[in-house]
Amino acid sequence: MQGTSSAFDREELCWDLLVSSTKDNEVLWEKMTLIQSDDDLKAYLIDYTWKAASHLRGEFVAKACISVPSTYGIGELKHKELEKALKWLLEENLIYDDASPLQNTIFRLLLSVQWWGPKGEGRKWGQKKNPFFNNIPILALIASAVECILLGIMRGHPMDFSEAHFKPRWDHYVSLLENFEKECPSYLEMIWDELKEGV
Repeated sequence: MQGTSSAFDREELCWDLLVSSTKDNEVLWEKMTLIQSDDDLKAYLIDYTWKAASHLRGEFVAKACISVPSTYGIGELKHKELEKALKWLLEENLIYDDASPLQNTIFRLLLSVQWWGPKGEGRKWGQKKNPFFNNIPILALIASAVECILLGIMRGHPMDFSEAHFKPRWDHYVSLLENFEKECPSYLEMIWDELKEGV
């Protein structure tokens, strides 16, 4: 599951996800085989899927916009104090805190409201073998959305949470988290255990 992807990767990513999601259903698998040979229908299905992903990003960043100020305790700060706090968060402490990396409550909160709410996809999967857990792209998506909101607050207007603006940041967070997973696998496993308890 990826938070953002370049336009170049869009068709392949969407098609791979659509095909892999139908493998367990013989009827759907047969339909996908037929669609594979119809370029127009395949393009329509990919475009439809991509638009849904864009809608999901918009919905997610709206939830982050509501949650970030209070979670980071910046909702009541004014002018210079707010600017100082935002610079510190963006430059030093968005994901990594020396004392407790990845343990800011924003991760648990956004994971919960987006994927474990009343209509959340994570809820449908339950706790075991849930693709929303142990998912570095989701943590990177959360970090990217939080950065988007913090930058918007700092600039005085909302930032567009689009591929063009945040794909490089998402890639950066994926790389950081993959390195973190390689260097500290048991710590990251503990983080996911704590996130699971919170949803």
